[in-house]
Amino acid sequence: FGEFQMEALIKDALPPSAYAFQATLSNGTRVDCLIRLPGPPGIIPIDSKFPLEAYRAIQRAETETDKKNANRDFSKDVGTHIKHIAERYIIRNETDWAIMFLPSEAIFAELNTNFANMVEEAYRRRVGFASPSTLMALVNTIGSILKDGQMKEQAGLIQNQVGLMLNDVRLLDERVGKLKTHFRQASEDIEGISISSGKITDRGQKIEDVQLDEEDLTETLAAPEPRLKEV
Repeated sequence: FGEFQMEALIKDALPPSAYAFQATLSNGTRVDCLIRLPGPPGIIPIDSKFPLEAYRAIQRAETETDKKNANRDFSKDVGTHIKHIAERYIIRNETDWAIMFLPSEAIFAELNTNFANMVEEAYRRRVGFASPSTLMALVNTIGSILKDGQMKEQAGLIQNQVGLMLNDVRLLDERVGKLKTHFRQASEDIEGISISSGKITDRGQKIEDVQLDEEDLTETLAAPEPRLKEV
């Protein structure tokens, strides 16, 4: 259950190139998950541990003796996990820190509230604790670090692309200007055509008016002269 929850959180926050599940370290040990970071801290092993029975014993304890025994068993259980992680996954010149993932907010809270000695022991051995919420915060931070590292590595490429984009914008502006000029010329041509069309219409009307005047004159000339009445 712990491994499944851990894998889901990591897959949601990091690119596949940033982690590996069931990875093998240089000493031959296999860890549940390995986070890869550029430079220090480098790679970070994460191992899932779930001291559920020991925690349930604390919750069920009713007498002081039961509570004392349950706390002792819980400390022993967690201490064994700390030792196991430190000895297997803290490797000189390879890993600086390791993380114990506890897939329960309640167990994480119990550990940090009532077992300060275990927290100090883990810190001394360079082992950190993570609950689901703190692991989520951790991997989100790692994701931001990776993005920042990629941005720095590709700064030259980004600058080059920005320069090309600005040049494209300049060309686009020039072409828009040319298109505006074409539109203006087309508008002027259309206006000229409209003026010529108007002139042609006016001349046609004048010609028609002249023809009508000539017809009236012809009819007048062709009309018979009136006859005088005899007196």
